[in-house]
Amino acid sequence: MNHRVIIDGLRILLVAAVLVIASIQLIFLPWLSGEVARDLPAEAFMRWPILGLSIAGLACVQVGLVSMFRLLGLTKAGDVFSSRALRWVDAIIGAALAASLVCAATIVYQSFTVGGPPVWMLLLWCGVLAGIGIALLMVVMRGLLVQATTLRYDMEAVI
Repeated sequence: MNHRVIIDGLRILLVAAVLVIASIQLIFLPWLSGEVARDLPAEAFMRWPILGLSIAGLACVQVGLVSMFRLLGLTKAGDVFSSRALRWVDAIIGAALAASLVCAATIVYQSFTVGGPPVWMLLLWCGVLAGIGIALLMVVMRGLLVQATTLRYDMEAVI
């Protein structure tokens, strides 16, 4: 199968994911937070902070997806081994770390208010660890990209 077809397919999936997340941020989460605030009036004060943290966490995911979209564009153009690609890898690292911080902030906030069900707190801790793990993996991948870019420039100088 042609690599361009695979890259185009991945780019379509990334666009779809960003659009689904945007609809969740703009429609579903505000509606859900309103319903929960109405059903649990004692915890209604948590609506806006938790909604804000949820939207921020999903925004981090969107930044990572857009960065992957851009990297796929560089790959398709045959320009992935350039310094331009490093910016997008750095954006993925930053988005993963920011998502970890959002999960950690949610844990701290809920620790001082209403803790929520144990499964929710477990998912938040998994979000913290996953974000850190993804960031560390991308740091390693960035190092490999730097090495490959350096080797490419060295080979072009020889030829």
